[in-house]
Amino acid sequence: MPKAKKKKTSRKKPVKKIKRKTTKRKTVKRTARPKTVPKKSTEFLSSALREIEHQLDALKSQKKAMERDLYLLALDFNDTQNQENELRDKISKLVQKESELSTKKTNLKVETQELQEKINKVTKINAEMKGME
Repeated sequence: MPKAKKKKTSRKKPVKKIKRKTTKRKTVKRTARPKTVPKKSTEFLSSALREIEHQLDALKSQKKAMERDLYLLALDFNDTQNQENELRDKISKLVQKESELSTKKTNLKVETQELQEKINKVTKINAEMKGME
C-alpha cells in the first residue's frame, strides 16, 4: 500500500519570550550604633539641656520685661502726643486772641489820633476865643 500522505497542519511559530530587566535595590550599610549610651555622655547631655532651659527661662523673663517697658513707653508716648495736641490748641487760641488784640490796638490808636486832633481843634478855638476878648 502506498504510504498515506500526512496532512499538513499549520504549525504555530514558537513565541519568543521577552525577559524583563530587573534592577537590584542597593542596600545601604548602616553604621553600628551602640545600644546604650555611656553614662558620662547622658550626664553631659542632661546638664546641657538643663543649662539651655535656664537660659531659655532667663530670655523669656527678659522678653516679658522688655514688652512691659515697651507698653509703658507706648502709653507715655500717647500721653505726650495728647499733651502736644492740647498745647497746639492752646497756642492756636492764643494766636487768635493776639490777632484780635492787635486789631483792637490799631483801632484804638486811630481813635486816639482822632481824639487828639479834636482836642487840638478845641484848644485852638479856645485860644482864638481868648485872643478875641
